[in-house]
Amino acid sequence: MNTDLETLSRSFEELIAHEVEDKAIPSISYVLVDRDRVLASGHVKRGDLSHGMDDTTTFRIGSLTKMFTALALMQLVERGQVDIDADITEYLPHFRPHNPFAGNPSGPHGTYLSLRKLMSHTAGLVREPKSGHYLDAERPSLSDTVDELAASTLKEDPSAGVFRYSNAGIAVVGRVVEKVADLNFTEYLDRHLLRPIGMTNSACAISPAIRARLAPAWMWSIEGDTPAPVFDLGGSPAGNIYSCLPDMARFARTLLRGGFAPDGSRIVSPGTLEEMWMPVGRRPAGYGSDLKRYGLGFGLGEVDGWKSVGHSGAVYGYATQMAILPSAGFGALIFSTLDFSNQIGGRLAAEGLRLVLAGYRMGSSSARAASRRLPVGDEQRVALCGRYVDKVSGEAVEVLAKTGRLYVMGDGVPLEIKRVSDTGFTVDGRIYGEGADYPHMDVVFPTKNAMRWKGCQWERDERPLEEKPVPSEIAPHIGEYGPDFNITRLFYAGGALKCLIEYFCTHLCEPVSPGKFKMHGLLYESEILELDAVDDAGRRGIRVGEMFLARRV
Repeated sequence: MNTDLETLSRSFEELIAHEVEDKAIPSISYVLVDRDRVLASGHVKRGDLSHGMDDTTTFRIGSLTKMFTALALMQLVERGQVDIDADITEYLPHFRPHNPFAGNPSGPHGTYLSLRKLMSHTAGLVREPKSGHYLDAERPSLSDTVDELAASTLKEDPSAGVFRYSNAGIAVVGRVVEKVADLNFTEYLDRHLLRPIGMTNSACAISPAIRARLAPAWMWSIEGDTPAPVFDLGGSPAGNIYSCLPDMARFARTLLRGGFAPDGSRIVSPGTLEEMWMPVGRRPAGYGSDLKRYGLGFGLGEVDGWKSVGHSGAVYGYATQMAILPSAGFGALIFSTLDFSNQIGGRLAAEGLRLVLAGYRMGSSSARAASRRLPVGDEQRVALCGRYVDKVSGEAVEVLAKTGRLYVMGDGVPLEIKRVSDTGFTVDGRIYGEGADYPHMDVVFPTKNAMRWKGCQWERDERPLEEKPVPSEIAPHIGEYGPDFNITRLFYAGGALKCLIEYFCTHLCEPVSPGKFKMHGLLYESEILELDAVDDAGRRGIRVGEMFLARRV
């Protein structure tokens, strides 16, 4: 059956254009595919931007790279060279991180590390490696990165099967590919995945040609947007592929075709893909994500009853989403050039798939139109701003206006709110918006000095803020850390140490021992912050997990 592809593309671009202008996103590019062809593709730019974009425009796909790394490893499994359930020391004899849970395992999966656990983020490894991490502009060799990780301490019990996202773990998988194949990891991907699939304009490292085609991208905070830095990540197996719409369309079609590239080349078998798309382990309590389950390098979800597989990726200004419906035979890819806009991309990918399903009479509903928001005048915006205190707990949050937008500064991130009625607002911004997996979307200002949010009653408190004095053991460490392109800030507020990391993600730091704190927040939940850390070069700073961040002068 044929569907009207022109109408499909126009309808999808209307949804995308709304998000681009409403959230001031520089650009969103998209491609919708079935097993045999591209159904629709294009680029939607914000009205004030004029740079050109075409099929050669390149994006950083971030953690979508993890799917390629897992596929590379599974190719070796198909050749009988790797057992993903064997102890990792079978392939990396010296890789023995300290396991504090070894003497008292809490689950049935064994206290050893395996490639299955590493690919499914259930090995308990730290989030980022000591070097080559997300905040490190240097690019150490993969072998050096993994050698350093061998001296790390596990954060979760590998016998329990609990999901703990780890870029470090995927670096270890890439190192095993190198060792077993006796080939540099990036060269392996190029020879055995990118070229056979036909991804001729994709690469695992930046080059002058890639840089010239790279779409401009931006970082953001409520103070404004800034151009994103561009450098290769050290942990390339976790997130360093550069690609374009036609190439990623070929990749999606290869998966939809059961592991066979569009030209018929076999990348992996259909059975291997089925194994990779089976859920492994369980999410920890309270974990929030659109993808509730995870397999081997792939996130697992559903769209209107159809099983979906794919991944999200976020890396310095680029937010990418891929979702395919293997049984239906359709896929969607979204490329945003604004940091941390993955929730918007995930929602658009689902809406694009709904449009395709409806067009092929395989779904009962088409994409959902954006809900109507009401304007907030300058006078009302100013009237709502201020500090609000929860009557019961004493917790305080701030409502403030920046660049013509209204925010609730809650849960460690700036939550933009938009008006839906005379007194009612909803969270709808660059981080969370309509349909987001966030439990506190509704905000109500029933009277001039009151707010209802998170199931609590808040009252405006206009008294001067009386901050508690900074404890003497913390005061010397308040300040800025890390590189110019991604400054981390320690500050003291509300009687607690806070860590602002990756532009706008504030983490509450809970004391666990002298000079050490457990972080609670969106990105580095349960990581240990160490004050007054010293690196191998004798520099002083802080350590977040395994990452050392030098004190800024």
